[in-house]
Amino acid sequence: MLETHQTEESPPTALYRLLNGVKLAFGCLLGLPFLLVLLPLWSLYRWNERRQGHADPENPWHLLWHALRGRPETDAWLQRPSSPRITAVAPAILQPAPVPGPHELALLTGGSSRLGRIIAPELANQGYRVILTYHRANHAAAAVVAQIQAQNGQAHALAMDLNDPDHMAKVVKQIVDQWGTPRLLINNASLFRATPLQQLDWQTLEHMLRINLHAPLWLAARLGQRMQQEAQQGAPPGQIIQLCDIWGERALAGHSVYSTSKAGLIMATRSLARELAPLVRVNGIAPGAIIGPAEDPGWQTLLRHTPLARQASPQAVLQAIRYLLHTPYVTGEILHVDGGRSLL
Repeated sequence: MLETHQTEESPPTALYRLLNGVKLAFGCLLGLPFLLVLLPLWSLYRWNERRQGHADPENPWHLLWHALRGRPETDAWLQRPSSPRITAVAPAILQPAPVPGPHELALLTGGSSRLGRIIAPELANQGYRVILTYHRANHAAAAVVAQIQAQNGQAHALAMDLNDPDHMAKVVKQIVDQWGTPRLLINNASLFRATPLQQLDWQTLEHMLRINLHAPLWLAARLGQRMQQEAQQGAPPGQIIQLCDIWGERALAGHSVYSTSKAGLIMATRSLARELAPLVRVNGIAPGAIIGPAEDPGWQTLLRHTPLARQASPQAVLQAIRYLLHTPYVTGEILHVDGGRSLL
């Protein structure tokens, strides 16, 4: 018969405790300068994680404490499964925000323009109540509204001067008071004008930057914050789509102001996407030339230098809008719809 002997661990000796104490003191002495530097940085990092809706990060000195004391918890900490950490992350980060449902409000600037007249009915077909703005083309805007209403959609047209921030603020207040905060904003209004350097004047420069950059940035910031605040209280998440241009990424001779304004809008789109996440998505669409005059030699040259060798139709932009509307895990992207022109 085998006998089992139970042995009890002997208590640590005084020498063992002394060595552990010396090791702990030596570790603290070496680590103190690092702690003095890292502690403020750690506080800033934790504050930023909380501000973005993330769970509190792991405390790094827990591992150091266990290691210095020679505890077995060190191995357990290193070998811990990742699932607790993953499940602790804010659900909005891991799970895409749902697409806004039907009958949400959409605001479309430049609704009476050539492209706006096509986008507005598409938004109505998607189930949105559409508010479209125009500058002076009230008859064209009224025709778009009538077209949508004839198909049992809901639409209203409002004049908005994108060159006047006070008027913009007044119109935004009217929209919010009368219909609520839009869950979708599409900044489509734009001004394309040649600005040769020899003829460039301050008034033209300021006017184009106001229309192409200041106004869409202001609208996106103002309405994006309202979308974000209301989503935090249970409203559906919001979305902003900016109509950019490939010439915001490539230099267009004779159009320095236009290219500059669109380059600024592209960066504004990416910056807003970071600031308004996770409850508001912000994306851009950069189309190439759409429906140019077939007899224009310059237009034909442009087509020959386009990899897909054909012109884009407004339907290509509509398909890009549909993609962004129904792909809730995409933000901060500039979707190129240019036949590969931006690759050259």
